[in-house]
Amino acid sequence: MLYKTMLIAITLLLTVLGVNALAHSQGELPILALAIPALWLLPQGGVAAWLLLIGLGLFGYALPEQPVALSVSLFMMLPILIICASPKGCWQLGSLMISIVLAMNAGLMALQGEGKLPGSITATLLQIIAIAIIWFAARSWRPVEGNTWWPIILVIPLWVGGMEHAALLALCVTGIIAALQSLSKVHLEEWIPKLACVLPAVGFATLVIMPQFDVANPILVSWLLVLGGGLLGESLLEDPEEEE
Repeated sequence: MLYKTMLIAITLLLTVLGVNALAHSQGELPILALAIPALWLLPQGGVAAWLLLIGLGLFGYALPEQPVALSVSLFMMLPILIICASPKGCWQLGSLMISIVLAMNAGLMALQGEGKLPGSITATLLQIIAIAIIWFAARSWRPVEGNTWWPIILVIPLWVGGMEHAALLALCVTGIIAALQSLSKVHLEEWIPKLACVLPAVGFATLVIMPQFDVANPILVSWLLVLGGGLLGESLLEDPEEEE
């Protein structure tokens, strides 16, 4: 019980630190910073690790063109995708969840097209695709025995090169993956979907409550509606179990 609590606390702390590092970098990150966590899983991680590398690389490629708050808010798609793919769900619930996400993302891209919101439609689309790839990689992932630790050394040139925030972000993402993997190894896999729902919310909430970070109202409203949709979906999934 203590070990589980410690791992959950570590993932929450690393999420807050990682989002802070991303925000302070203003999205100006080398691809290497997001590639290190995926490289840490290779070669034992197989196809899932390569998909994670592609997803993180694509997400990082679009980062400089986007407001950091928008990039972070898009990760609320993860719990929606988890709900849609849940064996306890149904196509009606999945359609509702997808409709909410599509409506919110379409609204944000419309504002970008009109010049009322920073960023570009192309970058938003790329990040949406990237998060879908990351979700699929996570869904296909299996715990890795004997991770390759040499990629962690790559944070040293980032730090020495004056990119401390990039190095910290790489370490935080790697640490989150390691903590989730540890939960799976001690047969606490049921906590991983729950954390996949909590961590994106914690990450965005970090930006909202920190006074030095600016979150545009349309992004906040979109995130709140997607969050509300996710909570609604979770409650609908839990109803059958409660009735039993």
